[in-house]
Amino acid sequence: MDRQISSLVDRWEDPAVWSTERVAPSKQFDCWRDFVIDAHLHWSIRPIHCERFPAFIRQGRFDGFRVTHLTSAQGGIVGTRGAREMAQDSEALYNLIYIAEGSICLAIDGEELMLNPGSFALWDSARPMTFITGAGLRQITLAVPQRELQLALPRADDFVGRRIEATSGLSRLFVDHLISLDARFGELPRGNAGHVLHASVELLASTLSAQAEPCTGRSGKIVLQGVMAYIDRHLDDPELDTRRVASDCGITERHLHRLFERADTTAAAWIRRQRLDRCRQDLRAAETAHLSITQIAYRWGFGDSSSFSKIFKREFACSPKDYRAAGGFSSQARRASSGWAT
Repeated sequence: MDRQISSLVDRWEDPAVWSTERVAPSKQFDCWRDFVIDAHLHWSIRPIHCERFPAFIRQGRFDGFRVTHLTSAQGGIVGTRGAREMAQDSEALYNLIYIAEGSICLAIDGEELMLNPGSFALWDSARPMTFITGAGLRQITLAVPQRELQLALPRADDFVGRRIEATSGLSRLFVDHLISLDARFGELPRGNAGHVLHASVELLASTLSAQAEPCTGRSGKIVLQGVMAYIDRHLDDPELDTRRVASDCGITERHLHRLFERADTTAAAWIRRQRLDRCRQDLRAAETAHLSITQIAYRWGFGDSSSFSKIFKREFACSPKDYRAAGGFSSQARRASSGWAT
């Protein structure tokens, strides 16, 4: 058969290909867990003890998109996706998860979200997350490359972690489309699949935009506040950079940058500005009058006084020496107290 017109997935309708029934009972859960990891990027899923684990598992992929259908008869399965798991993935995906049966609890940015039949939500592969399955779970997931959804909906990140009910209007239309896409994905000719999937993204973007208000990120604000507090506690560490902040805060650098975009700055600029503000305070404070400018620069994580002076002057239109002189502490007083020169 011509590769260009063949279907995306062979034997899509054959449940034996996509169920755990062909796997030895003792290996069924491990098979399901491996599928979840392969389908939804890396997760740490707690092992469970069970004699058998009946499950239906199916996925199709095309040009970065994924349509996944899975079930789990047993509830209480816990999976976590943190910095270690995220570091193993090069892809960045938005995942629209729709619950057809059963339930699942998601924890995103420290907030819990319960999804029941007829509800769906967006989650971001670049954010830490935990899931706990309810009994009798059946879910359908549409994974979209982040760049694709952001082109259609620049504020897509604001909708992550928001529960949406597919009761009427666009939300119901989108779910009907998702169910149909899942059922017929394997029949799509390769030449048309891209058009269908991009139309799916446009419909998803319209569905999210139709909500009364986006999830403006109360949870995101909480995470950002936590990140800023971490930075504040470690400003004196010369090794502090965006990679270190993201790693220690359990998020990806990509998510870190998006958090600071909401504050109209960058993570690196925020770190630099906080260090400069600490230095400026010390240059005027009586209790640090005995410290030299070099000592103050090192105290707040700057690597050398020359670079510090240039950055300080660019930021405040005044050299550190002149700024300190305007504060009323004489160089004689500083030398007398410490013996260090400025």
